[in-house]
Amino acid sequence: MRRATVAAAALAIAAALAGCGDADEPAAQQTATTASGAIELTIVYDDGSGRKTTGALTCRGAVQRAEGALDGAASPAKLCAQARGNKELLTTTPDKGRQCTQIYGGPETAHVTGTIDGDKVDRRFTRTNGCELADYKRAAGLLPP
Repeated sequence: MRRATVAAAALAIAAALAGCGDADEPAAQQTATTASGAIELTIVYDDGSGRKTTGALTCRGAVQRAEGALDGAASPAKLCAQARGNKELLTTTPDKGRQCTQIYGGPETAHVTGTIDGDKVDRRFTRTNGCELADYKRAAGLLPP
């Protein structure tokens, strides 16, 4: 019985100590990550009839700028946050083996190129099946509705 009490007390102390640390630590890490990482994206939209428009997004420290087709779509700060939140989507190629519903959403396409935090972005979006529609929706804001 005494061992169980000692073990429980040791676990309680370990759990309490695990939460200890500098209260500013997470905020400092987040600020350093955000400040050191830059976003430079170019988005080329094609409405499906060959009419193309281009937008550019720059997020470097206090400089947050949306130009071209992105100008006025949302605040540059919101677009920067959205791009950073979708970093994995934008920097990876979709799995070619994923199973998708055969739902056609339209002929629109988009090609996003550039960098996020130094990672290369070269992602194409279409609306030709359920998977692509879901990806297109996740990137909404950066892509036209």
